[in-house]
Amino acid sequence: MTTFATPDRDLHDDLTRLLARRVPQQFVTAALTEDIAAICRRLGLSRPVTLAGNLVVGDPRTAAVLLSAHLDEASFSVTSVTDDDITLAACHRLPPQLTQCRITVLGYRGDTITVVGDTDLTRDEHGLHATPLEDVRLGDRAVYSHTTTQFGHRFSSAAIDDRAGAVIALTAAARLHRAGVAVAVALSDGEQNTPDGYFSRTFPHVLQQLHPQARIIFVDGIFDNDLRRGGFHAPPATALVVPHSGDGSGYSVPPQVFAWLRDEAVPQARAEGIDVQVTSARHSRGDDWGMVTNPTSGADRTAIFVSFGGEGHSPSNRNIDLRCLQNCVDFIAYCAPLLP
Repeated sequence: MTTFATPDRDLHDDLTRLLARRVPQQFVTAALTEDIAAICRRLGLSRPVTLAGNLVVGDPRTAAVLLSAHLDEASFSVTSVTDDDITLAACHRLPPQLTQCRITVLGYRGDTITVVGDTDLTRDEHGLHATPLEDVRLGDRAVYSHTTTQFGHRFSSAAIDDRAGAVIALTAAARLHRAGVAVAVALSDGEQNTPDGYFSRTFPHVLQQLHPQARIIFVDGIFDNDLRRGGFHAPPATALVVPHSGDGSGYSVPPQVFAWLRDEAVPQARAEGIDVQVTSARHSRGDDWGMVTNPTSGADRTAIFVSFGGEGHSPSNRNIDLRCLQNCVDFIAYCAPLLP
């Protein structure tokens, strides 16, 4: 039996490092480049570069495999400021049951990203409002305030659905790189609200640079009702493999490739000690949506999904089983070189 030995501690520490940052959409390259660069140095990967708003590690033009994950987080935009009120617009799909929460407001002051402060957000029939803060300005952004906690293998925070995917992608890329696979990573900055479920403001531009024969692996989370549909009632440790996103309204894995995953790759990986399973859990649309609504590269690309599961109906606080990060890394490292 093969044993894959990337230390859990490094995955934990990298995730903790990224969760310590507040990064609204369009802030990624300014706020996270140095943190991603530090992780890449430790992993033996090249320094990230900015490509059309994404942070890209490695060269997509020569890559045999591209790993894709989100790096920004659910955010809000300040739309008006008065002496007694701040109004905001949600730059993400706002949970319908959300009526109030704590948010952190950030903005540029010159060339510097400044944390303006924390405040209370409320939602009523007139929209989103926040208690005034000193020096909040029109065009500032806000994110859900982070409280990161750990209990055993359970890890909870805002933005965990995005940052966990990035940590998985980078760690798996290092494994593939050491195995001699030409690999690149695209960490996207594209959290969007409309049209519903569209997260692909920046990722499609990477497709223009990508080698025509490259395989894409999308890494993202599956939560709550979407996860329970697969029979899970708590965050699983297993890596998850799904046939399509958005119940087929996003990207569908080519049938022959998914059959290979279902009948060969996943059973063989499980025999090697990797905790992974095929599931009917629903993977919502993500960066893959840009491949079916905004194709720009003139290639019919093959992509698969390797997902982690968690719970939390709102981006303000979600939790995962940290063991799923390791299992996602292990399965990507196992299957990527073998993809048909």
